[in-house]
Amino acid sequence: MAKPDHTAAAHAAAPRPTNPLSRPYWTRAEATPDEHDAATLAGLTIAIHALARVLTNSEAFRDQHANSQSDTLDPGCNPLDAPTTEGLFAALYFLSEQAEQLSQPLLPPQTHPGDLPY
Repeated sequence: MAKPDHTAAAHAAAPRPTNPLSRPYWTRAEATPDEHDAATLAGLTIAIHALARVLTNSEAFRDQHANSQSDTLDPGCNPLDAPTTEGLFAALYFLSEQAEQLSQPLLPPQTHPGDLPY
């Protein structure tokens, strides 16, 4: 009788996380050790863009409502209350800060005018 192989990585059998549209995410678990920072940065970027779209949607609703265009409002537009808006802006700030910090080692070093060869 064959014995099961328990030496395989535990995460190899785990399903890939997906969004409601069934598009898989690239996670650190799937990345090689050299790709961990890039996978984390990709996830942060997805989150930043999603939060920015939610805030833009809310502001578009406020602008349309303020201009008395309530009959032309997009049904997908929803105003967010002040605490939610503030929380989303805070989340954007901290996610952006983490993404910038993570991307710094990936950028070429800055040169100064005195460092350029003439």
